[in-house]
Amino acid sequence: MTDLVLDVTLCLLLVSASVGVVVTADEGSLTGADNALDADGIATSLATSTATVYYDLEPGVEAADPSLLESGGVDARELDRTAHGSLAGLLARSTLGTVAIDGVRLTHARDDMRRSVAERIASELPVRGVNVAVRWAPYPGAPVQATDTLGPRPSEAATVHSASLRVPSGFPSAREDAVTASDDGFDAVARVVAQRTVAGLFPPEQARLALHGDEPVSTLMAHRYERAGTLLNASVEPEVASVEPRAANADLEAALAPKLAADMRANYETPREAAQAISVGHVDIVVRTWSL
Repeated sequence: MTDLVLDVTLCLLLVSASVGVVVTADEGSLTGADNALDADGIATSLATSTATVYYDLEPGVEAADPSLLESGGVDARELDRTAHGSLAGLLARSTLGTVAIDGVRLTHARDDMRRSVAERIASELPVRGVNVAVRWAPYPGAPVQATDTLGPRPSEAATVHSASLRVPSGFPSAREDAVTASDDGFDAVARVVAQRTVAGLFPPEQARLALHGDEPVSTLMAHRYERAGTLLNASVEPEVASVEPRAANADLEAALAPKLAADMRANYETPREAAQAISVGHVDIVVRTWSL
């Protein structure tokens, strides 16, 4: 099975290889007297260099239903996957596999992809003096998010330079509609964000195909839904069993929206401020370099 089919069935949509490079808060020359590495150059390389990585689904299957790995379960070849794209795009895709609710992961299906992508990127970076941090969240600090980091962290005394990339997440955009909804309060903003977040995690048509699919894809999708339901205190098992992803999504949205609304009230002064911080549609990658 190709990686594209896996992306369809596991609802982690292909991230565009086209990314924007924005240099942030840098003081002085990136290759100046302090011998700091070129943060902007490394970020540009992540955006433009392409690679193919190979990985398997065994960690995800082990978490969802380890019996599938036993004799008579699934053929080992059904676990093999290939992914191709820009290094930044691959890093964004692998990080989206770490989506967690209140710090608890939904799935481990992309754990081996994370390992493979990290090794490939590490082979392109200097051994020391570089850190790459990746984050996706519906808005900064949201209880639903995905993060990853490569490389050591700089010391407090280091002079740090940074550059950032913004990669499309594949989730439906939400900021414009959230700003419009902000006139009706935090609850309205949260409903928009919850709907787009759930739609990104579980696109209905792709989820339906996955639940109807062969093993291990069907089990991985059902497990993903059930984990989300458990973490959000929403019962989705009946809808998953009857292959009704839109109904399952509605249950997840109804459970997620008040959670997001409460979090927004605690962290933003106004609904409009919260709406303007919405970042569902992109993954942020920050490259930091410092003196050796």
